[in-house]
Amino acid sequence: MNMTDQAIATSETEVSNKVIPWAELVLFISDMKYLNMNRVRNLSDIFHKVSVLAPAGTPEELPEDVQWKQYHPESSRAEIWNNQLKTTDKEWVLFIEDDEEIKFTDFPQPEVLNEKLWAPALINREEGERVNQFYQIRLVYNTGEAVFQGRNLPDCTHYITSNGIELLNTPVQLDRSSQLFENVDPNVEFSIASYAPQTYLVEGHRYFKEGKYNYAAAQYRQLLKAKKLLPFDRLAAVNGLASCMAERFKWANALSLTEQSLQAESLQNIPNLIEYRIYQLKQQWDKAFEALSRYHESLELHTRSSFDVKLSEEETLINLADLALKSDQRERASEYLNEFFKIKNGDVDPSFVKKLLVLCIDLHDKSKSEFYFTRLFEGRYPDQLDQEGKEDLNDFMSLFMKNEWYEFVYNIYNELFDEHPDEDEFRRRLIVVSMKTNRLEQARRLAAKVA
Repeated sequence: MNMTDQAIATSETEVSNKVIPWAELVLFISDMKYLNMNRVRNLSDIFHKVSVLAPAGTPEELPEDVQWKQYHPESSRAEIWNNQLKTTDKEWVLFIEDDEEIKFTDFPQPEVLNEKLWAPALINREEGERVNQFYQIRLVYNTGEAVFQGRNLPDCTHYITSNGIELLNTPVQLDRSSQLFENVDPNVEFSIASYAPQTYLVEGHRYFKEGKYNYAAAQYRQLLKAKKLLPFDRLAAVNGLASCMAERFKWANALSLTEQSLQAESLQNIPNLIEYRIYQLKQQWDKAFEALSRYHESLELHTRSSFDVKLSEEETLINLADLALKSDQRERASEYLNEFFKIKNGDVDPSFVKKLLVLCIDLHDKSKSEFYFTRLFEGRYPDQLDQEGKEDLNDFMSLFMKNEWYEFVYNIYNELFDEHPDEDEFRRRLIVVSMKTNRLEQARRLAAKVA
């Protein structure tokens, strides 16, 4: 084997050792503050080829197998990405931006993809207790053509709809912390004929956050006039319009739009959350509970709408429990609160434990009642109870007695009386529960001391 053949064989071996040898990864850096060289190295261990597109020159510590390209600051993002496609030798190219991290769970496999079937990207961004979710096309099949339109909002809508391309239900998932549309100016985007339809969603979203619901609604209506839209963008426009109607107290119109949206696609969040909020304001607790339950049931599935939102699991469980109580579904309320307790690993306020305890007693759940009672008074009885603590304990023990859980109550008061022999309240209660548990001799001795 000559040196050339050996080099080729070594190169082929290196490619075969990659986790994803069938695709090139392109990392677009809008600002050098997002450059993380360890991340670049990790990506180069996964993908057949990694290219970095950045506004500055090549750093010294760049791995040898990573290609670095400096772009002109006046160039548009779509132009830069299209130019990159012309230079690659791979059929598939995945574009990511700035601080985006790829979630490789359920990452699409090459055998399910082809030039007529692409996987969209679902971009998740945490904002406080919520996760905002956006769809874009980032994994593209390389035909040598320019597939991206727009300027700083690269978009494949025209290419996909004009070439009969379908989209997988399982997306590529990306997590990011930075703002997704920070460098997108709708006025600049609209200044070109081939602007991205998603520009209307960006503008509508901004107006909505500013409380300018009429302006936001106008953007969503304008987008819905388009004949060719990607399905997740169309759903986002309908949901955005429904949100505007809800905020303007046009609840009948909003509910009509959410019904249309859910009929078109059940796996999305905002329509259910709009219905939940409207019915909650109308104090129609059963309907509010039903809407929020639908949302919660599909929470672990991929939404199929762009500009969607996910509430935190904790917030959802608390709201579900509250609605369950208001709609007289106490058992369901207990289930949600128990789940919340587990998620928080028991790190909750004592008032929450007290609420759980009352529910479990009311539902005659003895084991959970004992568990939450012990948790509530852990470390305080028998010797660390203040007056308020003693009153709370006596109240709960009275509820236990009503459920005829006498043995547990006896053990509590027997221990308390040993620690506080001068407490008449504990003595009297111990007498009563001793009789209930057939400890008659003990009851007589205690009664004799009282006399």
